[in-house]
Amino acid sequence: MAGRRTLILGIGNILLSDEGVGIHVIRELKKKILPPEVELVDGGTGGYELIRFFKGVDKIVIIDAIKAESEAGTLVRILPEDINTGRAVRYSAHQDGFLELMQKVKELTHVPEMVIYGMVVEKADGFDLQLSDKVKENIPKLISAILKEIRI
Repeated sequence: MAGRRTLILGIGNILLSDEGVGIHVIRELKKKILPPEVELVDGGTGGYELIRFFKGVDKIVIIDAIKAESEAGTLVRILPEDINTGRAVRYSAHQDGFLELMQKVKELTHVPEMVIYGMVVEKADGFDLQLSDKVKENIPKLISAILKEIRI
């Protein structure tokens, strides 16, 4: 990994419980000593403004909440080519979806090597600053997977 710039980008809305899991993971990672070539970014509910972080990055790891039929707390590793292009995935009702964001990245800058780590959420609506128990107890497993992904 030496010399390769890596961006770990957590996205989500911490006001909506598990929807903010990406932000909670970034906060936990900030407590660790990481190599200087690893940048941690709290992307919040950002949209196109996140493109600025892609410049000069060799690898990007995106962390987000996923709604799925699986049990809450389940980790999912997704490559961009695995995403169903038949429908846009929305991070926020106020921003364009992930597919639109990636299209803009392709138009404006290079597309780094990318992987998405999602965690299946239990509750992601209604105001609540706390994560559900199943999501909270699986954050260490998600962090371990991310550190393994970037070879730390």
